[in-house]
Amino acid sequence: MAQEIIPDDVKKAIKESFLESLKDDVLLEVYTQKGKNDQFNEAAVSLVKALAELSGKLKVSFHTVGDAQAAKRNVTRSPSVLIAPDKYRIRYTGAPLGEEGRSFLIAIMMASTGKALLTEDTVKKMTNDLRDKRDIQVFVSPTCPYCPQQVLSAFSAAIVKPDLVSAEAVEIYENSDLAETLGSLAVPQTFMNGTFTGAGLQPEPMFTETLLTLKEPQVASTQISGEPVEKDLVIVGGGPAGLTAAIYGVRAGLNSIVIEKGNLGGQVTITPVVENYPGFMRIGGKSLVDLIAQQAAQYCEIHVGEFVTEVEKDRKDSRIQIKTNHAIYWTKGLIIATGVANRALEAAGAQKFYGRGVSYCATCDGYFFKDNKRVVVVGGGNTAITDALYLHNLGADVTLIHRRDALRAESRLQESFRQAGITALWNSEVKEISGDKIVKAIKVEDKKTGKATDLPVEGVFVAIGYVPNNELAKQLGLELDDQGYIKTDLATMRTSLPNVYAAGDITGAPKQIVVAVSHGSIAAMTAFEDLTSRTWVTLEKAAEAMRVA
Repeated sequence: MAQEIIPDDVKKAIKESFLESLKDDVLLEVYTQKGKNDQFNEAAVSLVKALAELSGKLKVSFHTVGDAQAAKRNVTRSPSVLIAPDKYRIRYTGAPLGEEGRSFLIAIMMASTGKALLTEDTVKKMTNDLRDKRDIQVFVSPTCPYCPQQVLSAFSAAIVKPDLVSAEAVEIYENSDLAETLGSLAVPQTFMNGTFTGAGLQPEPMFTETLLTLKEPQVASTQISGEPVEKDLVIVGGGPAGLTAAIYGVRAGLNSIVIEKGNLGGQVTITPVVENYPGFMRIGGKSLVDLIAQQAAQYCEIHVGEFVTEVEKDRKDSRIQIKTNHAIYWTKGLIIATGVANRALEAAGAQKFYGRGVSYCATCDGYFFKDNKRVVVVGGGNTAITDALYLHNLGADVTLIHRRDALRAESRLQESFRQAGITALWNSEVKEISGDKIVKAIKVEDKKTGKATDLPVEGVFVAIGYVPNNELAKQLGLELDDQGYIKTDLATMRTSLPNVYAAGDITGAPKQIVVAVSHGSIAAMTAFEDLTSRTWVTLEKAAEAMRVA
């Protein structure tokens, strides 16, 4: 098993990219208990043994939950993997498999070098301001693309302040009793000192503020420092459209920057499988986004966790002033690629049980429900059918609830849905979600008869469309359509305001990755033409003339 859990080509990559960079020896302690998660016990033992064979700097030992060493380390769950336990309080409660394999390797590197994956400013802030103990738990699943970074933020804090911070990645399926007790059925979810402090992946500034205050900040703190920054092109949004715009903008010679308030990738990140992107017959959404982001980072400065607070056009010199939580930018051109957000389900209880059985990310949260647990997917478009198929393939008992009598998804997805034999409730709406700490049931109304039926379920996955993130467009007074999307000239991606462009889902175009990347390239090239040929001067004068008229 130790030889098979990691393929030979992956072993070579791990050895070259990670293990050869180790500095100090790293002790790995594995704790298991027979009859408790046996399948995952075996996987954890095999994984650690396989890694130890690749580097002499990895020192491993194996123990039983309940023995003296387990009592010394306060280990009560099986499996548990501790990293450098004599120096740091870092552990995986559950096997570090799937997406968490990445965080496991990086955690080993951090423990070996003593270096955290945090900026110098954050390290300084933690060192100076953290005075009290913090016990951090991050609930994760092997299918969650956001979880590894949240885990590494927690582990980094434990590296920076080993005397005060302990950090634990808790695999939600293997520890379902603990998850249900805390009401944590979504990942990543973070608890500090037993208090819920955040759902989802938190950008570094927000995580740091949470660590210091034990409160979930709505936004990261605002602290503008230094002189205003001059840029040719500012791109707001780090999805496929924004990242592609960055590549094309810099290659055209524009001094550009990408500002992303959340996490790179947008909606694509949580797409389980992409099968319609040219060049890839089948690729995970997160993997595709990572490739695009890595390429963009070679060209352009990318700021993650930075958000725009104010934007306005200077009528005197036609430049645009953009204020964020960290800086003030003056730019000649602006590309808005802020994308969309999930449309919220308006049923009673939907907000109350968000993260406690109500989810908008099947990829992140579906793994918990894989053992024939009863879930519903609400919606009838591509995302809903993709989610239903994904959950069905995991092993959940899936029912689709759609307010129409026919699907809106593309024909190939519909055919896969029919072949899977997934139950569907047509002409139906979820009116209420109920439970105690977690979801237990829903009330479904038949739109034709008006009859309401109670349906026992454990999970509700919502995929009923999107709403545009158009706050910046409204501040600038851009023309929007009746759904709130930015109106653009599709040939140029120009908006109603000179020097301002829009790309990707925020334009209301078909929500496809290929559309987003094409928009990004067009917007960047149009910006280059406008800003270098002084077309923008003519456009600005024309706009001013129209205002005067």
